[in-house]
Amino acid sequence: MKGVDRISGLPDSILGHILSFLSTVTAVQTSVLSTRWRDLFTLVSALNFEFEEQHMDWSKRHKSSTVKNFMCFVDRVLFFHRANVDKFRLKCGKRVDSDRIYGWISVALWRGYKHLDLNITLDKFTLPGALFTCRTLVTLKLDIGFVLDVPKGVHFPNLETLQLNSVEFFNDNSVINLFSSCSSLEDVVISRCNMKNISSFNISHHFLKKLTILDLCNSSKYWLMIDTPNLAYFRYNNCIIAGYSLENLTSIVCADIQFQIKDDDDLLVDITDFSKVFCIVGSLTLSLYSLQLLLRCESLPVFSTMIKLKICSGYHRWLKDGGLETLLSRSPELEKLSFPREALRSLPEEVPSCLLFKLKAIEISFFENNEECIRKAKYIIKNGGALENFTIFTYGYGDEKERLKISKVLLASPRKSNKCNFLICLSNFILR
Repeated sequence: MKGVDRISGLPDSILGHILSFLSTVTAVQTSVLSTRWRDLFTLVSALNFEFEEQHMDWSKRHKSSTVKNFMCFVDRVLFFHRANVDKFRLKCGKRVDSDRIYGWISVALWRGYKHLDLNITLDKFTLPGALFTCRTLVTLKLDIGFVLDVPKGVHFPNLETLQLNSVEFFNDNSVINLFSSCSSLEDVVISRCNMKNISSFNISHHFLKKLTILDLCNSSKYWLMIDTPNLAYFRYNNCIIAGYSLENLTSIVCADIQFQIKDDDDLLVDITDFSKVFCIVGSLTLSLYSLQLLLRCESLPVFSTMIKLKICSGYHRWLKDGGLETLLSRSPELEKLSFPREALRSLPEEVPSCLLFKLKAIEISFFENNEECIRKAKYIIKNGGALENFTIFTYGYGDEKERLKISKVLLASPRKSNKCNFLICLSNFILR
């Protein structure tokens, strides 16, 4: 059967589905393969238009024609496309005509596309008013440096996923109107948004399951208020702000909290509301700063449901104390632990119960060949009654001979667990 074109023999619906995984430019290029493929690109269910200005040599004579060709290409595809499109993605910059962009988005909204992803770099741009009355949207991703003013009465009945990047909120009411309009919302990502007009960032939603807040900028004078009884995943990586109010977060399973510290005063902030969240999660990720802030709370809770704990490393200018040993003493069910060497500052005389009976996997990063690190490792091996995997990452400290010395010392140490698989990860191999 050599030379037989079996792909072209597939039904139009299958070929259209295959082409949907390609960029729109590539999908259109298949039209020159044969008469069989001439119109198949019009059956794709996803349109992806991207004009990367930063990768272009704008000193060329034909720079204006390149922009024009892109705009004409988008016009033609939208005009001839006859399939039921689900996804529409547009990424372009200042050289593309804003009126054309407005028209393309309007077409996507008018045709009822379910997934809209806009990454637009324009000094002044206003989204079509039809966006706030679009009842078909399931996913909305906006990466646009403009002011988002959400009017009252907006309704997105089917919107499940919302991602906002580099957006400036007009005022507090815009935030409230946005979240109250999305009755089916499940997943929210707020990243690098401008908060200078906000005094209270209020996220109140009954069905929200995943919430990610990253690097909100231009102001630290606002309050973060969250009321989400069905939230299961919460990630927060941001600077210290004026205050926090976390209510009804009773369903959280996984939390990743990493505070960004600017000065010593930030280490005095009260994160008691966050500690209420920590004590009910099964999996928790903290930065070393977050760990310090947690340990400063007046009453440290017992983390009775936490099975997995990860302490992240990084540049810690104001770091004074580790404190992991205190957290371990309050985590009786912990089974998996990962931390940098500086997180564990002292070895408690009373061995934490989780180390004696529960911890199955432990990882230490940034391990060095010194007395302190060796002592910590020996302590863990000696007391880890349930330990199955103990991994040490040296990350290039010292030469190979020095690392071999570390491995010999630790491998010769007594182990409480007969099941312990002891790994020392070097640059090129792993010693058991």
